[in-house]
Amino acid sequence: MSANHPLLRVSAEILNRPIMVTPRHATVILSAMRSRLNIKLVEQIEGMPLDQVAMEAVLSDARMAADTRRGAQRRTGGNDRKPFAFVDGIAIIPISGTLMKNWGLEPYSGSTGYDGIKAKLIAAMNDDDVRAIYLDIDSPGGVVSGCFDLCDLIFACNERNGGKPIWGLANEQACSAAYAIGASCDKLYLPRTGEVGSIGVLWIYSNVEEALAQEGVKVTLFRSGKHKAEGNSVETMGEDTAARIQAELDEMRELFISTVARGRGLRKKPVRDTEALTYMGKHATDNVLADGVLSEDQFWARMQQRYGR
Repeated sequence: MSANHPLLRVSAEILNRPIMVTPRHATVILSAMRSRLNIKLVEQIEGMPLDQVAMEAVLSDARMAADTRRGAQRRTGGNDRKPFAFVDGIAIIPISGTLMKNWGLEPYSGSTGYDGIKAKLIAAMNDDDVRAIYLDIDSPGGVVSGCFDLCDLIFACNERNGGKPIWGLANEQACSAAYAIGASCDKLYLPRTGEVGSIGVLWIYSNVEEALAQEGVKVTLFRSGKHKAEGNSVETMGEDTAARIQAELDEMRELFISTVARGRGLRKKPVRDTEALTYMGKHATDNVLADGVLSEDQFWARMQQRYGR
């Protein structure tokens, strides 16, 4: 497997660093990497531990969902002159799969890059043909790096701040980092079975110390600086290191909460009180995490009626 393989790039981004994904998607990622990293058991945050057979079942379900998503008929509007789909004055920007910092202009191998979303958003803002922007979101979240900068850009560009209308649809999932993006839009809708929320931060700590010992391999780290390489995967994590990581996650969660509160026009307390729960359909609107419940067709009809040419 080459160093540029998507799986290795994803593992480098999500292991032993803060991420904003749903716990289930974290399990999917670990299941996908089980062979490469010799993962034999996943201790879930909630629920039963998963052995290799159970991980394969989780991965199979995820692959089926991805195939369905890729095979779905989307409004593309094909236009060689624009870096985004364009229909009736509306730019359509897809946001799907695991969200990464630098992944290129188009969704690829089950991931979307913040860099690609940003490039398309800026192009749409500068395009006189574009009257409104539709963020088509179907993502369980992704990495922290780059997420909040993108959210700041979306918020600064939207209609409330003198820019163009930016509407988001959780089609059918906008959770964790993807919800931070959706919450920064002027409007956010979801279908009856759509899901939003998961306002929290996660750290997947991967420790291979025992596996190396079983293989007869002993690793010694030489370091200059007390905290150099703390939280690495070949040493047992100390209590001080764990406390620092927890403090860092708490600080990132507060940034997440502030971003959502700003975008949704809420106080921080009700956002914090969700405690990273997810909400489906009308329950999301009851908690003011979304503006309404619409199917994809209803959402598109409403956008066309208001902004279409």
